Amino acid sequence: MFLLLIRAGFISLILLNVSCGFADLRPIVITTVPEGPWAMLPEPESPVIVRFNTEMEKPSVEKALQITSPNGIAEGEFRWEENDLYFIPSVPWKPGLRYGLKLSGTITACDGRESPVFIDFPFFAVSHPGLPYVDAFSPADGASVGVSPSIILELNFSQPMDERSTEDALRLDIPGKRISEWLDENKTLRISSDKPLNPWTVYHWSISEKALSRDGAPLAKDFSGRFITDLEKDFLSVVRVIPLLPPEPFPVSYSGNAEAKAEAGAFALWGSWIPAGANLEQGPGSGQGIGVEFNKPVESNSLRRAFSFVPSLPGRVEILSPVSAVFIPSRDPEPETVYNMRISGVLRDSDGLMMGEDYTCTFKTDIPFLYINAVSFGQDGEIITPESGSLISVKAAPGRILRYVLHFSLPFDSTDTAARDECAFRITLRPFFPATLPSVNLRSARWLSSDRLLMEWEGAEGGNSEEPQHYRLLIPGGPNGVHNGRGSFLQSDFILYLEVEK
Repeated sequence: MFLLLIRAGFISLILLNVSCGFADLRPIVITTVPEGPWAMLPEPESPVIVRFNTEMEKPSVEKALQITSPNGIAEGEFRWEENDLYFIPSVPWKPGLRYGLKLSGTITACDGRESPVFIDFPFFAVSHPGLPYVDAFSPADGASVGVSPSIILELNFSQPMDERSTEDALRLDIPGKRISEWLDENKTLRISSDKPLNPWTVYHWSISEKALSRDGAPLAKDFSGRFITDLEKDFLSVVRVIPLLPPEPFPVSYSGNAEAKAEAGAFALWGSWIPAGANLEQGPGSGQGIGVEFNKPVESNSLRRAFSFVPSLPGRVEILSPVSAVFIPSRDPEPETVYNMRISGVLRDSDGLMMGEDYTCTFKTDIPFLYINAVSFGQDGEIITPESGSLISVKAAPGRILRYVLHFSLPFDSTDTAARDECAFRITLRPFFPATLPSVNLRSARWLSSDRLLMEWEGAEGGNSEEPQHYRLLIPGGPNGVHNGRGSFLQSDFILYLEVEK
């Protein structure tokens, strides 16, 4: 058996060996340097020492001893001095880092005593735990400053720093001679210069882990930042946002006034695009773009990446003038939907100065939903205004023809024949009850006007009160349903149940 005793200033391990009917009660005492958990070695190259009060079988002890570092097992060499085992590190201990001493396994004394042992505790070297780090810095990352600041850069550290290593680890390329000033018991470093900074310039700075604390502990991690110089505080800003009609021959009718056209032509602000309104309060319509005017010239590459929308609205940005651009959606916005548009604050003007704050605005699209206003059945049937899901009694025409006219709330684009054709072919009429009803076939579909569609189906079976015959008329809604070619579509499916009578 064994007994572990912890005494002030060292760790003792007393081993008792029982074998062959007699007990060797002589204790094996182990002491260590460092002297227990959280102790500290005084120098970067101080050895770890394990001392025994008796001569040991050296291979068994060396096999059981392991020193760990933050990066894994620490490398080093063993050296014996009488009954003491020294571990000499290959690389000096780093101040402030947590190391581990572990003696685990079976060790054997030269007199034959053999027993398991387990010692495991952390220790430090040179300084106690806690690496220094940059607690704060000024100017803020990406901030704009003047060309002649009294203090170009200020770094605040969590611990007193070594001046030489810290100044050598700092990278900052500025005109003139760099002047360093230490304050707050070496926790604050201020940098200035004997020359002014260059205007309209981005300055980068960084400080590496080679910066050491007064105790020699390295910086916890690299830090970096940047700032921009300017001669004025006229930051980039958005002047106005308006809906724009695309240039002809884009198939969109123009309803603007001549004054707006003349203004656009006179100042060439919007190029061949035409203002469709004074602001974005009403929102853009189908096929329109979103024009943005700035107070000063904009860096075009950053502008092309600056737009974002919630809900998502894909598109591209076209530069119209040094101070204006248009966002062109690749598809129409959703009808009657509220969008939030954001122009990122990282947008830069032509001199590289950032806008700073995001520009946001909210608008509702000027695109209404499409509705079924009415339905009429037969040649000169009565016009009714049913709700979706209604059950309607109708009579089939001779030859088992079922005829009806759909009255839409909005006109269909006369130039978009695809939208008209898709509307007719997406509408379905299918047997509903009983299941044995034969299917019907679309006989013809004809637009009576831009908002009225006549459809005829053949093969409709008529029933009576004892044997009713029902059909289901479906006009699909949503973005992939029936649409009028001008951005409007049914908000949801429109369904009618038709009871066909003989």
